[in-house]
Amino acid sequence: MNRKLPNTDDSWEHDAVWKLLDHATPVNPSPRFVDDAVRAARLAGQTESWWKRLLSPAPLAGLAATCVALAFTIVSLSGPTSAPEELSNTFDSTQAAAIEEIAETETLIAAVDHLDDFSDHELVSMIGF
Repeated sequence: MNRKLPNTDDSWEHDAVWKLLDHATPVNPSPRFVDDAVRAARLAGQTESWWKRLLSPAPLAGLAATCVALAFTIVSLSGPTSAPEELSNTFDSTQAAAIEEIAETETLIAAVDHLDDFSDHELVSMIGF
C-alpha cells in the first residue's frame, strides 16, 4: 500500500490557522498569570472537608431549629413537677405546635438562602411533601 505523504513543510505554511495567527496581535500575559492559573487549578480540584460542610450556616440553622423544637416537645410532654405553682410553667399542645411551626419556618428561610447546599431530596423532605 503506497500512500503519498504530504510535504510537511508546505502544509504548515499554507495552513489557514497559521495565516490567521500571523495577523493576530500578540498579547502579553500579566506578571501574575502563572500564580493566578496555579491557584485556580488548585482551588478547582479541592472539595470542602466534611466538617466545613457540617458547620456551614444552612445545616446549623436546621440543627438549631430541630433542637429547639425537640426541647419544647420534651418540655410539653413531661408531666407536672413538684415545684411551686409559679415555677411549673408547662406548655400546652397548641403552644408547642406554634413554636414548632416557627422553627420549621426559620429552617426553610435559612434553606432558601443556601439552596445549593441541599439536594432535591433534602429540600422535598424539608417542605414535607
